[in-house]
Amino acid sequence: MPEIKRPVFMSGENPGLRLYEPDTEHLVAVASYWHCTYSPLGVGHALVLWLDSPLMSGLDAYRNGGIFTDNVPLARALVEKLTQHFPEFRGLPVTDLPYVEAVCDHTFDGRRYTAHCRAEAVEVEVVWEDLLDQKYLNWPQFPAGPAAYDLATVICPCRMGRVTLNGIVVPGEVLQANAADGSPSSTAFLAFAESWVGPV
Repeated sequence: MPEIKRPVFMSGENPGLRLYEPDTEHLVAVASYWHCTYSPLGVGHALVLWLDSPLMSGLDAYRNGGIFTDNVPLARALVEKLTQHFPEFRGLPVTDLPYVEAVCDHTFDGRRYTAHCRAEAVEVEVVWEDLLDQKYLNWPQFPAGPAAYDLATVICPCRMGRVTLNGIVVPGEVLQANAADGSPSSTAFLAFAESWVGPV
């Protein structure tokens, strides 16, 4: 049977984070950080951040978050083709967030992963800490709106996570649980060696 060749849409890393108001199920922050080492639109970073916290009202244009990136065409493609369709962003106006040109970088020391974006009027930091597990995920035909992609990645749920804007910490916490197979799961996770191939 001949091999069916499809384009690689993105390869790199894509940690995600959801924070909830303490002792409630009220969602206060959702973040998806993309470190793209290969794509048809070049390399770069994009931090997709949605916020719903009264403490962020002093940040004016960024009180509801933004899409912070050093490659706007890449970030736009990631948001429109993938991120807006992720379950954690379902029902949220992620495509209405402003695109903000920023200097983005990240560090990882085996325990803590820090994504950092600096723009003219705002500085954002997202931190994932204390890895609980690691597992390889191979998901053929991962649904993304009207399309589907072959997804492969290494997922590492984390015990802790936080979001800071201009020194203000978003007042939210990570939720943890156990998956059906007993392995730990969390609303904060790292995703390494991630590739999206397709669409199928």
